[in-house]
Amino acid sequence: MSIHLEQEVADYSARRMRLATAITDYADWLDRQHGIDAERTLRLADTASGLRQDKLVVAFVAEFSRGKTELINALFFADHGQRLLPSDAGRTTMCPTELYASADEPPSLRLLPIETRSRDESLARLKHMPIKWCRVLLDPSDPRQLQESLKKLTETKSMAAADAIEMGLWDSEDPSERHLLRDDGTVEVPAWRYGMVNYPHPLLQAGLTILDTPGLNALGAEPELTLSVIPNAHAVMYLLATDTGVTRSDLEIWQKHVHRHANYHVAVLNKIDMLWDELKSDSEVQATIERQAEETARVLKLPRSRVFTVSAQKALVATIRGDAALRVRSGIESLEYLLAHQVIPARRDMLYHAVSHEVVSLLDESQVDLSARLKRSSDELIQLSQLSGKNRELIEQTRATLQKEKDSYDATADQFRVTRKMVQKQGEHLVSQLSDDTLSVICKAGRAAMESSLTTRGLTSGIRQLSGQMVERLQHATRLADNILDVLDQAYTRFHRQHNLPKMQVPRLDLGAYRNRLEALTRETEAFCKDPANLMLEKRFMIRRFYAGLAEESRKAFNLARVEAERWLRIALDPIMTRIREHKQYLDTRLASLQRILENMGTLHSRMAQVKQEIGELRQDKVELGRIAAQLVA
Repeated sequence: MSIHLEQEVADYSARRMRLATAITDYADWLDRQHGIDAERTLRLADTASGLRQDKLVVAFVAEFSRGKTELINALFFADHGQRLLPSDAGRTTMCPTELYASADEPPSLRLLPIETRSRDESLARLKHMPIKWCRVLLDPSDPRQLQESLKKLTETKSMAAADAIEMGLWDSEDPSERHLLRDDGTVEVPAWRYGMVNYPHPLLQAGLTILDTPGLNALGAEPELTLSVIPNAHAVMYLLATDTGVTRSDLEIWQKHVHRHANYHVAVLNKIDMLWDELKSDSEVQATIERQAEETARVLKLPRSRVFTVSAQKALVATIRGDAALRVRSGIESLEYLLAHQVIPARRDMLYHAVSHEVVSLLDESQVDLSARLKRSSDELIQLSQLSGKNRELIEQTRATLQKEKDSYDATADQFRVTRKMVQKQGEHLVSQLSDDTLSVICKAGRAAMESSLTTRGLTSGIRQLSGQMVERLQHATRLADNILDVLDQAYTRFHRQHNLPKMQVPRLDLGAYRNRLEALTRETEAFCKDPANLMLEKRFMIRRFYAGLAEESRKAFNLARVEAERWLRIALDPIMTRIREHKQYLDTRLASLQRILENMGTLHSRMAQVKQEIGELRQDKVELGRIAAQLVA
C-alpha cells in the first residue's frame, strides 16, 4: 500500500470527523439558545452522526479467476507480509465478501449459509439477524489463524440438483453447466451466500469498505448486489485477464452489472506478467500490453485513461520483498494513484459540499435571527434611553403605540394559525402518499399479479407495476409539497412586510434523489424483463428473487422519501411558529417593562441595565457562531 493512498484515506477520515465536530458544536450552540431551534438541532445531530458513520465503498467485480482477491491483497494488505484473503489458482472466494472495521464487535468472520436463499428476507435484513450467521473469531496477531479462518470463504458443498435449481444456483438448461451434474444427482455450490470480515486494519478503520463480488453466477443469483450493493459503491474496479481480453462472460457482467450501475468505474487488465516474454524486448512487451488495453477500451466503450494494466501477484510479491523495480513494473502504482488522487478526493468533496450546503444555509438563518434579536434589543435600549427623564404621559404614549403593534401582530399570528391548520391537513395527505400502508398496497398488488400469473410475462408485468406506481406516488407528493410551499410563502411574506420579521426562505421539498433511485430501479427492471435469459419458465425463481430485491430497494427509497417529507413539513412550520412565539414574548416583555416603569419610574434604569446585559450575551453568541461558521467553511 502506497503512503499516498494511506494518507488520502486518513485525510478523508480526518476531514469527516472535523466537519462532524463543527456541526455538533453548532447543534450545541442552537440548543443553548433556549431551545428555540429544536428541529434544526435534531437535523444537525443526524447529519453529524451520518458523517461519522460514512463509508468509502470500493467494489471489485469480475468473473472467476481474474485475480480480484489478489488485487485486494496487493492494494490494501501487502504490508502484512502475506495474503490476507485466500487466493490461488482456479475459483477462490466463492461468495460476495465485505471487508470493514467496527469497534462495536470483536474481529470476526461472519458467514451466511447458502440455504438462506430459500428465505424471503433480503441480504440487508439478514445482516441484522445475527442468529442466521455463522461466526468465526479472528486473531489479528496470529497470521496463521487469520489465514486458516478466512479460507472458509472458499468452501463449497454438494446440493441436490433440484434444490440448486430452486435456489437459482444451477441451470440445467445451460450447456456450459450440465457437466457439473454428478452421478448421484448433486451439484457443487458455494457453501456460503455472503461473507463479512470485521478486521482492524487502519484503512478500514478510517472508513474504507471493500466488496469482493465473485463471478457472473454470484451476481445473477443475488439481484440485491446489482440493485443496491454495486450502485451504492463509490468506485468499482472491474477486472479482466490481460491474456484473454474481454470474454463473453466478462462482457455480460460489464453490461448487466457494472456499466449502467456504478458511479465511477474503471477496467483493470490483470496478469500482465503472463505477457512478459524474455525473448522480447521491454518495448515489444509494452506494445502488446498497450494493444490489449486499447482493445479493451474499445469493447467496453471506455476512454483509454480508464483502463489500467497491472500484475496483482507481482505487486504483492514486490511489496512483501521490498523490490521497488518489480513494484513499478507491476503497474500497481497507477491504480493506487487513481484511488488516492481521484476516487477518494471526489467522494470527500461530494460529501463535504452536500453536507456543508445544508448546514451553511441553516447557519445563515441563525446569523440573520441573531442579528434581528440584537437589533430589537438595541432599539429597546435606545427607546429606554430616550425615555429617561421624561414624564409619565410620554411613557404612556410609547406603551400605547407598542400595544397597537402587539394587537396587530396578534391578529396576523391568529391568521397564520388558520393557515397552519390547513397546511397540516395538506401535509398529512402528502405523507399518506408515502406511508407504509400505501407502500404495502402497491407491493401486495404487484405480488398478487405475479402469483396469479402462469407465464413469465405476467411475472415481469408485476415487477413493472411495482416500480411504476412508486414513481407516480413520489411525483404526486412533490406536487402537493409545491402547493403547500406557495401558501407558506405568502404567509411568511406577510410577517416580513407587516412586522419586519426576518424573511424566511423555506426550501422546496426535494425528492429528486429518491425519484431518481426509483427510476434507476425501473430502468433495471426493464433490462431484467427484456433479458431473454429471464423469460424462461425455469427462471421463475430468479424473477421472484428479483422482485423481492426490487421491493426491498423500493421500500428503502420510499421510506426515506417519507422521512424527508415529514422533516420538510416540520422545517416549513416549526421555525415560523417558534419565531411567532419568540416575537410575541419580546413584545409582551417590552409592554410589561413599560408598565412597571409607569408604576415605578425607578425601574427604568434597572431595565436598561438588563437590556445591556442581554446585548452583551448576544454579542458573545455572535462571536461563537462566527467561530463555528469559520470551521465549517474552512
